[in-house]
Amino acid sequence: MNKMLKKFTTLFSIVLLNSLVSILAAQPHALQLNFPDEQNDTVLLAHYYNGKLFVNDTLIFDQMGSARLDGALRPQGIYTLYFDENRRLDFLLGADQTLTIGQENGAIKVTGALESEWFQDYIDHLATKKTEAAALRQKLDSSNGQAETTAGLKQQLADLDDDIQQKWQQEAEKGARTFYGKFMASNIRPTMNKEKLPAPVQTNDSLLWVYNYNFNKNHYWDNFDLLDARMWRTPTINSKLNEYFNQVLIQHPDSVLPVAIDLIEASKINREIFQNLTSFVLNNSIQSEYLGIENVFVAVAEKYYLRGEAFWATEKTLETIRREVYFRRNNLLGEVAKELFLPDEAGNYQSLHQQTTPFTLVVFWEPECGHCKKQVPQLFEEVFLKTDPSKLAIMAVYTQTNKKEWLDFLEEHELNGWLNVWDPDQVSNFQVNYNTRTTPMIYLLDSDKKIIAKKLTVEQVKQLLDQLIDAG
Repeated sequence: MNKMLKKFTTLFSIVLLNSLVSILAAQPHALQLNFPDEQNDTVLLAHYYNGKLFVNDTLIFDQMGSARLDGALRPQGIYTLYFDENRRLDFLLGADQTLTIGQENGAIKVTGALESEWFQDYIDHLATKKTEAAALRQKLDSSNGQAETTAGLKQQLADLDDDIQQKWQQEAEKGARTFYGKFMASNIRPTMNKEKLPAPVQTNDSLLWVYNYNFNKNHYWDNFDLLDARMWRTPTINSKLNEYFNQVLIQHPDSVLPVAIDLIEASKINREIFQNLTSFVLNNSIQSEYLGIENVFVAVAEKYYLRGEAFWATEKTLETIRREVYFRRNNLLGEVAKELFLPDEAGNYQSLHQQTTPFTLVVFWEPECGHCKKQVPQLFEEVFLKTDPSKLAIMAVYTQTNKKEWLDFLEEHELNGWLNVWDPDQVSNFQVNYNTRTTPMIYLLDSDKKIIAKKLTVEQVKQLLDQLIDAG
């Protein structure tokens, strides 16, 4: 080899080696802890993820109250030092992860990594403002309602809130293009400028509400990057998801489902986020107190879980989901209820779909059910007997096959006049079509036999009928 070329190659190798050493030296995670009061004690290093805390390591303090942890770079996010159930310390890990956390004269001091230092400064600032706010609220509580004093205190509280808002904006700008800046920006709620709306909208409360709702729905995630994996390692992700899906959006499947699908589809750029977001929507929708959101559960379950896209789901989980979908898909709100063509006490067949009243109640019950013993006679007395029969029909479906038990209950409670039917051969499949795994199960249908509501109590039936019949 040419000596000049050999010399150049050797020089290049040395430079490359030095560069690699320099890069590697700058990359590792190095956490130094100095807590003089924690001699020979332990502390857990944990991180936030998807709304929960997960433990990473256990550190043991020496006789001086020092501990050190070295290793590979960790995912950026918010971490915590867990001393005990009453004391933990959150800190931020950004791109630079060589830092020291200590306690000096009772105060927490973070040095070495700029983003981590900024975060601690912010935490200190926030603590000061919280203390000031608590003092103002205490004065407000003891102001005895004096108008002048109350107004002044409320203004000071509003000023404190403005200060926090400004702090978020300042810190987001200071930390632009860093995880710290993105986390600070995520606290800023986009607000609609009412003055830029058309004049007729500004003076119309109904139109203004619609504009405001659509703005919040469409811009909620402007400052919170839901598709950045780092944001899933913060303590705020779960509250953000809950607020958006359960408070910002109208709790109706037509409002929730399209938005949920759009976000889930967008999240497919990252398998981890796709899993987290899809799992959240599924679990949130099945646990919702709003019955219509059950439609979201069925749609998401069928689209992602039952078609094989939910790579994280175990067979046991999939079997549970299949079972829930099986019992729910035929009785979703807004859908036409399945026909019931069943014999009454005299053996004459009665059709649900041939009832001509504006509203129809279908109640599934059995005499051995404790709630049925109370609610079925109550439904008869307080709803059937007190409602104009031209407005409401009630079909009471006995779910068992013991005819004597059925007729004895009808006679004992004098349940005559509404449609009493049963399915002696259990061929109508009402157990699945109406999800009667628990009883009583009460459905309210409209004139087209579309499901308005289900799983109702007698009190809820009365309230709904009062509203609907009056509105009609």
